[in-house]
Amino acid sequence: MVDVHVICKQVIAPDSWLALQLCIAFNLTKTGTDSAHALDSLKVAELNDILRSCGLHQGTGKAHKIAALSEFISTSCDLAQRRYSETNKNKAKSASEIYKSFVPREVISIDIGFRNLAFVHISRDGTVLDWRRVELLKEAVFEPWVLSSVVAKFVQNVLPMRTSALCTYIIEHQRFRSQGSAAVTDSVMVNNLVEALLYANLQHAGAHVEPINPALVSAHWGFIDSRKSPTSPSVDEGGAETSNKDQIIEAIIRMDTALQSQRLITRTQLSLIKQALQQKQTTRRTPATRGASSLDRSNLEKRDKKGLGVTRDLKRRLVKKERTIAMVQEWILSSLASGTSADIPEPLKSDIRSCLDAYGITESPLGSDCQLKFSMQMAEMLCMESKRDDLCDCVIQGVAWYRWQHYITSVLAKYAPTAGSCQKSVDS
Repeated sequence: MVDVHVICKQVIAPDSWLALQLCIAFNLTKTGTDSAHALDSLKVAELNDILRSCGLHQGTGKAHKIAALSEFISTSCDLAQRRYSETNKNKAKSASEIYKSFVPREVISIDIGFRNLAFVHISRDGTVLDWRRVELLKEAVFEPWVLSSVVAKFVQNVLPMRTSALCTYIIEHQRFRSQGSAAVTDSVMVNNLVEALLYANLQHAGAHVEPINPALVSAHWGFIDSRKSPTSPSVDEGGAETSNKDQIIEAIIRMDTALQSQRLITRTQLSLIKQALQQKQTTRRTPATRGASSLDRSNLEKRDKKGLGVTRDLKRRLVKKERTIAMVQEWILSSLASGTSADIPEPLKSDIRSCLDAYGITESPLGSDCQLKFSMQMAEMLCMESKRDDLCDCVIQGVAWYRWQHYITSVLAKYAPTAGSCQKSVDS
């Protein structure tokens, strides 16, 4: 049988998108069926676990799940082959060696916003290479010549540029509605335009760009219930959607209590980070205790059901915001405590470790053998920032994506069709 990968390399440039699509299409006909047979023996719950751990939508129906996962495995195998051939001159000794190339050496995670665009540059070993927030525009504008110029300058002068073989750019996929509103606001429209222009500029520069669904990121970190629709609220953030007014009020009070507790935690963490930066000795601290809701139930009961729903959604977003900030601050504290810097007194490092132990932070988000490493300058930058939530959003997005990629390599090793065909494609 004619190897389509060889034809693609001879007729079309190996790095062209058309060649990749042709390889994927033919690879599906040749090996996708093998993957489907291997996946067919799995139960729906097992398929859901794989899809969720790969950062994919679970969809409905077993046939749909198998087809989607089979196609994804084939596409991922092809990407691993291309990355291996671009970064290695020697022939691969095994298919697993090729699959390891699927995880790029670096990822640049971008959180969209025309006023508050944030990005983080993370290497595969957990080192945070760059992290900042950028104000593209002070107000929403729709003139194409203005927007295109602003985004082009950002890509050329601010964003680190890397080859597709070494790095993947992930961009937060934008919504078309804001907070469930029927109207499309100006800010949402501009953010969608910025997203499209980022794709155009990065792909023109030869970068590998992927969208990332913020709902799937939230589900990955437990901010929403991944067993439901990605847009459904989780039980610990206010309970399921209800039609009973009293239940909505109870949900609002629970979320407000959780919000006050989370704010105590983030303030305690930030205080420890600031003390580490200022090189001050500190007495041993006790973890923040649980906060209490300051809401007046009688005032809530006076509101109509629609107003209560708006309040509930606002509280839910605020809780997620605080949890996101707390998560990244935990990683920064862990990085400071495990570092060898002599600038941080050992008693303060001990306090930081005690704080992390109290909140159950026992392992690195990238695994026990890969510690996230933030510089002192980055920690200082976060303390000075007024929009810490945007900075933290791009970090949890990038880390979630890296976790998915590492899991995908294990999926490829187990379910990717024939190792021989994969090896043959690279050798050719």
